[in-house]
Amino acid sequence: MGKLLETYSNYLPELTHSEKHVLYYIEDNLEQSKTMPLTKMADANNVSTTTIIRLCHKLGLEGYAELKYHLKGIEANNLPNDEEDPIQRYIRDIPETLKKLTPETMVSIAASMQQAERIVILSVGLTKTIGEYLSKRLMQMNQSSTYIYESHMIDLISNWIGRDDLVIFISSSGETETLLKAAEKLSHLNIPSVAVTNNPDSPLPLLTTENISAPVKKASYEGYDVSARSTLVMLADLIFEYYLKLILQEK
Repeated sequence: MGKLLETYSNYLPELTHSEKHVLYYIEDNLEQSKTMPLTKMADANNVSTTTIIRLCHKLGLEGYAELKYHLKGIEANNLPNDEEDPIQRYIRDIPETLKKLTPETMVSIAASMQQAERIVILSVGLTKTIGEYLSKRLMQMNQSSTYIYESHMIDLISNWIGRDDLVIFISSSGETETLLKAAEKLSHLNIPSVAVTNNPDSPLPLLTTENISAPVKKASYEGYDVSARSTLVMLADLIFEYYLKLILQEK
């Protein structure tokens, strides 16, 4: 799955055949699509301009201009075979992640979880399995949590969440629109939240009350994002272990 499709993977089930065709075309022709006018995009896909506008709206965008703006932010960053070996990236990324974490931060997140009446985990796309993983780890110690990955349910979270709850966002890029919109709503409602990302400079950590990140270098081969997600699993494991220790210490 390429970077564009990963970004909008949670919306794919909602798209018609024609809308998916356009999205796949853009994925395969990313550089040309960044400057392609709406009418030319419609002609290239043998669809109407209305179909493309409807696609943009289903992706949570205001229109084609906003889609092109997002496309310009997607770099082609192909990693040639003669550059850094993948193993060397992991050797660098994991120690760098651990160096930037502090016990104080982890204990603080664990305390927020312990104080929460309800823990809600939000993750979409390729990271949704990590959200499910953390939720199941919490279930091992009889700590109930709500795990949500569907975009329409995430959009409605501000309608039922409370200030005694804690929301944990898991996102590799920290730039997923669905999660950013939810985090912004929750910040205005003063709902406690935690961001877990692979990008400490992304906007998501700025919208949450606490955050931890792995400074993972983005990498892709011919448009396929191969950036590590294993660091997010490591962060989820650390969250669980610090929380478990806190609970056991209080018994």
